Amino acid sequence: MLVPEVTPDNAVTPLDTLDQLLNFKSPPLCAVQPLRDVARGRPEDPKTLLCHDHIQGCYQQDRFVHGCANPNSYRFYHWQVIDSFAYYSHYMVTIPPPGWISAAHRHGVKVLGTFFVKSREGAAVLDRIRQDDLLSKVASQLALIAALSQFDGWLIDIESKVEKCHVGFLKDLLLAIATQTHHVVNDGVLDWQSELNEKNCDFFDLCDGIFLNSRWTEDMLQQSAFFAGARKSDVYVGIDVYARMTSYIGGFETYRVVDTARRLGLSAAIFGASWAYEANDKRRFAQNQGRLWSFPDYCCPKWRLKAPPILTSFCQGFGYSLYKEGQVVSTRPWFDLSKQQLQPRDQGTWLCQGCGLFDCDFPLGRLAVSYTFKQLKEDASMENDITLVLRARTGTGERGELQLGIVVVTPDERYAVARDVSLPSFDDSMDTSGYSWVTRRYNIEDLRTATDCAILEEIGISFVSTQANVCLLGKLVVERPRSASGNQEAAAGNDGNASDDSGPDAAISSDEFHGEEASAS
Repeated sequence: MLVPEVTPDNAVTPLDTLDQLLNFKSPPLCAVQPLRDVARGRPEDPKTLLCHDHIQGCYQQDRFVHGCANPNSYRFYHWQVIDSFAYYSHYMVTIPPPGWISAAHRHGVKVLGTFFVKSREGAAVLDRIRQDDLLSKVASQLALIAALSQFDGWLIDIESKVEKCHVGFLKDLLLAIATQTHHVVNDGVLDWQSELNEKNCDFFDLCDGIFLNSRWTEDMLQQSAFFAGARKSDVYVGIDVYARMTSYIGGFETYRVVDTARRLGLSAAIFGASWAYEANDKRRFAQNQGRLWSFPDYCCPKWRLKAPPILTSFCQGFGYSLYKEGQVVSTRPWFDLSKQQLQPRDQGTWLCQGCGLFDCDFPLGRLAVSYTFKQLKEDASMENDITLVLRARTGTGERGELQLGIVVVTPDERYAVARDVSLPSFDDSMDTSGYSWVTRRYNIEDLRTATDCAILEEIGISFVSTQANVCLLGKLVVERPRSASGNQEAAAGNDGNASDDSGPDAAISSDEFHGEEASAS
């Protein structure tokens, strides 16, 4: 497989020495997706951090700014299960590649880089920072890297021995990094320790969180919860999916360990998640990844889109061909996480009983909705159809479903839905399977927004078939209607700020069968 040559202009590389950190100027020039504003639970709710620490080392095929030609690289796409993502390695400064930043930000997930010192070499680095009065410079350089690379904070991992007389300096270092980082990116610094107790709670007070290692006992977790007090959710319990020298199983049982932490009010920091890729048959990576991350609802954070537009072709950021608007634009294999698009909550493939794609929390108002699909049996009828379902809640708490299929069904007269037939629904050019993509478009309006604004709570899919069939969902668009001038209308309520993915890559997708697939038999 062809791999590009690594150059300063096309790949992100770590910084392995203090001098490299002090002399850092700028990352490779590239566009990075801004952090989407999504609604979550209460601030004190337990959270989940994914610490990406590939056994083969980070900076594999993901390091290339514009992707590469290896479609079999490790990828992650269960973003609705986690709150934050740390790109981790054993280099001194680990800078997340832009593909990871864009994919995470598109789902409202914050990204952390890593500052790491270890053993005697790390102790020497700390001594030099202290003796040469470089504390402020180091902190400002880390803040600069985060700001220029457009990620959101740092995981601090200090595994070097620090003399007791220099503990005060270490506190000053953490405080300086936290202060400088907050000034620039308004997010945080996470410290890594074994447990929270009276010996390290002062460091915890200086950071936005503490990362416990994976070799804990439940007694240690209870002790940590006690010392954390009101900040329990800022304690991240290290969970090793490989379960190396741990008291738990890990692997596909990882969700049980997450539940153990959450029952104590503690957050989870999962690492070794590439186990699904590295320690198993790579030909079954998608199935193993889905099984690993199929957490029950009580182990998942709340995640809701706060505003339209919602534009996605469900691309995971890889493929053996490249499609745009359903047509092949390249037959070359590729991998580029920057092209990963908004991923649904339900990553299963058996959707005949219906599934939730996205939870939402914004005024229904007026919406232009379309979805593109393909049935692999040409039998579009009420007995064999795919339907987009919008679930809404009125101001009085009444819930109802708007079903958008061959037939439109609304819960009552307050909702007006019109099928838009101004554009052709069928794509005249069939693909190699012989079946055409079909696009359905609807204009929706809540007629009572002035007195009782309905809130869109969920977007889902219902697939009904009386015989064996497969249906591919290729694209989903939920946006405010555009005025005559081409600008999108505002909602009656407050849509807040949303990231608009409607640029030239909004319709790009990988091989068709990597999209959402609904099957019935």
